[in-house]
Order: sequence, then structure tokens, then C-alpha cells
Amino acid sequence: MSKKTPNSRKSFEKGQNKDKQNIARLITYVEQTKYIEKGEQLTICKQFNLPYKKSVFANEYRKRFYNYLFYTTTTTADVCKQTNIPEKFLCQAKAYYEKKGLLQVLFSDRCPATKSKNVNFLSTNKRLFKEHYKIK
Repeated sequence: MSKKTPNSRKSFEKGQNKDKQNIARLITYVEQTKYIEKGEQLTICKQFNLPYKKSVFANEYRKRFYNYLFYTTTTTADVCKQTNIPEKFLCQAKAYYEKKGLLQVLFSDRCPATKSKNVNFLSTNKRLFKEHYKIK
């Protein structure tokens, strides 16, 4: 039995390395493409010989949201319109970054996307954050 253990360990490690390579390729692919609908994400993962990797997609779209708001102060609806990332996901990303102190509502005004009044304008650029907001 001890002879089989090294072989199975090597086989396991080989599989792990292949998965890491495939995940790296998937990440690169997702970074270079527009928003991929949730229904298509599983198919994309299968093309890379991987099970569904929700976190790869979520991390990329969360990063896009953060970067967009770093350079553009706007509303969640406007980010949705510009990036095609669903507003439901962007609201989750907003809560994620607010909790970490990396996003702040700067002011309320008319939304450029929906024309609704009193809509929150967001930014992840700490230089624009209000003085009373504690930044660590």
C-alpha cells in the first residue's frame, strides 16, 4: 500500500496543478470579456474543464464595479447601464464595499440612467470621501 500512496499523491498534485492552470485561464478569459450572463457561466467553466466557479465571475464583476466608481462618481443604475452587470449584483457589491469602508455615498441627485430624483451617487475614490467618514 505504501507504494500506491506516492503515485496517488503525484496524481492528485498533477490534477491540482492542472486545475490551477485552468482557473488562471478562466480568470484571464473573464477579465477580457464583457459581462457573461449567469446562465452562460457554467458553460464557460466547462469549456475550461472546471466545475462552476461562481467566485471567479463575482470577483471580476465586483472589481469592475469598484474600478468604475473610482474614476466615475455615479449611481448603481448608471454603472449597470454602462457595464451590463445586473443591478442586483451591483447592489450586493455596494454593500460589500460599504462594509469594508471602501465605498461611500457622496451625495443624492437625479440619476443619469433612470432620471429618478434623490438617488445616491457613489464613489470608491477615498480622496472624494466626506471628512466625517472614518477611513482606516
